[in-house]
Parts: sequence; C-alpha cells; structure tokens
Amino acid sequence: MLHGVIIAGGSGKRLWPKSRKSSPKFFLKINSKKTLLEQSIERLKQVMPLKNILIATSKTHLQLIRKALRWFPKENIIAEPVSRNTAPAIALGAAMVKKKDPDGVIFVVPADQIIDDKPAIKEIFKLSALILGINDAIITVGIKPRFAATGYGYIKTGTLYKRVKAKQPYDVYNVDRFTEKPSIKKTQLFIKSKKYLWNSGIFIGKAEAFLGEFKRYNPIILRTLSRIETSLGTKTQQSAINRYYKHFPNISIDYAIMEKTKKSLVVKADIAWDDIGSWNGLKKYIKQDNRKNNIDANHISIDTVNSVVIGEQSHLVATIGLDNIIIVQTPDATLVCSGDRAENVKDLVDLVGEKILKDKI
Repeated sequence: MLHGVIIAGGSGKRLWPKSRKSSPKFFLKINSKKTLLEQSIERLKQVMPLKNILIATSKTHLQLIRKALRWFPKENIIAEPVSRNTAPAIALGAAMVKKKDPDGVIFVVPADQIIDDKPAIKEIFKLSALILGINDAIITVGIKPRFAATGYGYIKTGTLYKRVKAKQPYDVYNVDRFTEKPSIKKTQLFIKSKKYLWNSGIFIGKAEAFLGEFKRYNPIILRTLSRIETSLGTKTQQSAINRYYKHFPNISIDYAIMEKTKKSLVVKADIAWDDIGSWNGLKKYIKQDNRKNNIDANHISIDTVNSVVIGEQSHLVATIGLDNIIIVQTPDATLVCSGDRAENVKDLVDLVGEKILKDKI
C-alpha cells in the first residue's frame, strides 16, 4: 500500500514576520484559500487514503495543527520533542509504516511547497510507485529549473534509466550527485549544462528500503530508532519518542543517505513547482500595479516603485520615494528591508531573536 509522510517542521524564518514559531510557513495561504499544509495533504490524497498519511511536526506545532485540521486523524500526527532535521523524522515515519505494512511504500513530501499542476504530480506519484515495483529504489522528483536559483538544492542527472510513457513522457535518470544551495556562478553553469534539476525534497520508496539505507549509511539513526520501535502503535509511543528522540543526530535526509545511496533515481518533472524561500519569491503571487509594486495591504504612496508591501487591512501603510523595498506589517512586528537583502531576513531573526524578538519569532 501507499503511505505519506509530510514533513511539517521549521518556522520559515525568511518569511518573518508572517511566518514564525506560532504560525509557521506551512500555515500560510499563498496561492489558494487553503494553507500549504492542506494542499500537501490533498496531493497525497490523490493516490492514497487519508488514514495512510502521517504528519511529522514539532511539539510546538502539534496543537496548532490539530486545531486547524480537526478532520485529520490525531493519531497520525507525530510530535517531535526536539528538532533533529528531516532524516530522523523520515526514519520514524518509515518505521511506523513498516510495522503496519511491511511492504508499504512511503511518499515523503514537504508541507510548505506550491505545486499547481495537480494532474501531473498525481501521474508522477503513480509512475514512481510503478517503478518501485521493478527496481527497489528510492526515487526523488527533480524539477526542471527555470532560472539560476541559489536557494534550492540541485540534482545532477546521470544515465537515463527509463523513459515512462503516460499522458506525457517522463524521463527517469540515475542520480549522479546532489548539491546543496550552490553559489550563483555554479547555478549558472548548472543551468547551462542542462544536466541539473532542482531538488524538490520529495522522496518515494519502500519503507524497508529507507530503513536499509539508514542502517548502511547512518546506523546511529537505526540504533536510536530501535529504542522507540517496540512502542510504535501503542499507548506508550509518544512517551518513547519524547524519551529517545533527542539522541537522533541533527541531519537532513540528503546528507544522511541520499548523497551516499546507490539506489537513487530521479524523475524529471517540468511542472509548476515553487518552494517559497524569501519575500522576493512570494511577490509573484501578489498582484502587481503599474509601478511594479506588489501590494497586499491598505496602502497609499507617492513615488514608490519596484517594492513589496504586505499588511493588515486595518492598518494603513504609507510610503514615499521608495525603490526596491520590502515592507511586511503584522499586528506585533514590522519588517522593512531592501529587496536585495531579502535572503538575510533569516540571519536577522537568528541574530536578535532570543534577545529582542522573543515570542515574535
């Protein structure tokens, strides 16, 4: 059977002050009336029942998710007591699936992405499950890059493994290597070579295959997981997670196994995909005026151009003589920065968060 593991971690610091610990990025409504998390669930529901979907999140967000998704099975929300990145969360999800369904296939998806092409992603999911029946692989979805993005990871394609024909043909490649957030010079070379794809962070494989690769390349994860496994599916599950989760290494799935495994394949997908990493990335979803301003606020201006203004409708934002400025106003915090420095919002939150921002981050 097919199962889903949605990774709903982090706080989306680059989208502060809209995104923060008390209202993380996956709760934002960007391209739809539904949150990014709700959209992630909908994508998985195209190929599996709701009862087969798990959400891995932090204990901070547990009650927030339960309140927002009252229709979602409570027992399917895994609360991580401490943050340990994506690898431990995926290992725990794989162990939960394997215990219930030894031959189960898991679809690991981030909770905070935008994929507008629903028919295509459904088809890719189905094709990936079909390929797994032929080759016991771990498949990732690689997105055909549209520009030299430095905020994304990249996958270099190797030899062609298979061309799968469906409503449209999809090429499946062996993976040459992963590169995490390269410099602008490297990304330009990657785009020019036409051998690189954006790393979507979507991984598909048998639960047993994931656990086998953890054992081979990051055995400390399996050793820690073994202390929790006997409690999975019982009343003591959460207490065991609370007790042992801190012993997991803090490591992403890319570094833990994907950069090392010999089992990886990548499906090339030319679809409308976005992983909003900064306010500059978000502005494309906000209507632009005739002065190239992206405005979602109660706003008046004189000579303001090329800027982004986001705010509460009950709060007036007035600007004069601005060019390439980002303003994000919320009831308790306001961000003002140059459009050229949007990537540094995370650094700002990291730098002064504990001393000044406190509960505002």
